[in-house]
Amino acid sequence: MRIAFLDLDHTLLVDDSNQLWMSWLLRQNAVSPAAMIQHEGFMEDYRRGTLDYPALQRFRTELDASLPADAVPGWRQAFEQTLLLPALAPAAIPTITDLKQRGMMTVIVSATGHALVAPVAAHLGVDHVITDCFAADKVRQVDAWLHTVGTSLGRLEDSWFYSDSFNDLPLLQAVKRPIAVDPDARLTTWAIRHDWEVASFRT
Repeated sequence: MRIAFLDLDHTLLVDDSNQLWMSWLLRQNAVSPAAMIQHEGFMEDYRRGTLDYPALQRFRTELDASLPADAVPGWRQAFEQTLLLPALAPAAIPTITDLKQRGMMTVIVSATGHALVAPVAAHLGVDHVITDCFAADKVRQVDAWLHTVGTSLGRLEDSWFYSDSFNDLPLLQAVKRPIAVDPDARLTTWAIRHDWEVASFRT
């Protein structure tokens, strides 16, 4: 089995899907400016490598529970068309097309929740998604899924992972071909030092 794993935010997308969703909710007066600032604080911690991921998940769960259930489906549909899908990186579709032509299965692995990942995956024709996992837990969740199909990361014929973030270092180190895509400063330094491929999806 040959699999290409891909991160979502700032890799397949040029922006962060959760920040886009928060900005949409703010426009609908569904969240407060204070909640937006709190979420931006989580994102800053993510960039610094100090994110308390369980705390972020609790924040998102409580936020989702506070939204009017009858309005959310319509909001999500409008959000996908106006903010989410337009944020696709220019090379996202060509990359997925190329991977499929190479005979590789494509899998998005993201710290973002399923509700935001699934529309992008469907639009791109990605084969599978693994969501709500962060840092080293991405490796555990990928291996858990691979176990259900009778294999493991170490037994794959070929494995690639595209990511922008140093937080994804555990999974980048676990695959046969790590690819730093529009990488942050820490991942750029690591990739150059270890002679990893560096690419851009934005041109």
